[in-house]
Amino acid sequence: MLKRDYLVKQFEEFGKVMAILLGLKRDAKFSELEELINTTAQKYTTTEISFVETIPDELLLQTLIEDKKLSDEQLKMLGDLLFEKAEYYLKSETSSIKAEQCYKKAFLLYSFLKTQATLSYSLDMHYKLEILTKMGF
Repeated sequence: MLKRDYLVKQFEEFGKVMAILLGLKRDAKFSELEELINTTAQKYTTTEISFVETIPDELLLQTLIEDKKLSDEQLKMLGDLLFEKAEYYLKSETSSIKAEQCYKKAFLLYSFLKTQATLSYSLDMHYKLEILTKMGF
C-alpha cells in the first residue's frame, strides 16, 4: 500500500511538472523548458534525457529496462519527456532531426507500454501514440 501511495504522489507531482512544461512551451521560454525537461528526467527516472537521446533505437528498451532498471511508470514519464523534448526542438528551431529522434523514442516507449506494461490505460498516451502513428512512426 505504501508503494502505491508513493507512486500516486509521484504521478501527481509529475502531472504538475507537465503543466509547467506546457506553460513554458506556450510562452516560448525555451531555455527554461529545456532545463526543466532535463532536471525532471533526472529526478523521476534517474536518467539524463541527453543520454536517452544517444541510445540507438534498437537498444532503447533493453538499455532502459535491463541496464537502467526503469519501471513502467518511469518509462511512461520518460516517453512524455521525450515527446516534450521533440516539441521543444521543433518550436525552438534547434533541429528537426533531433525532434524526429525524440518522437521515435517516445513512440517506441509508448508502444512497448501499450502492449507489455502493467500501467493503467492512459488516454494521454493513447492520443500521443495516435499522433506519432499519423506522423509515420
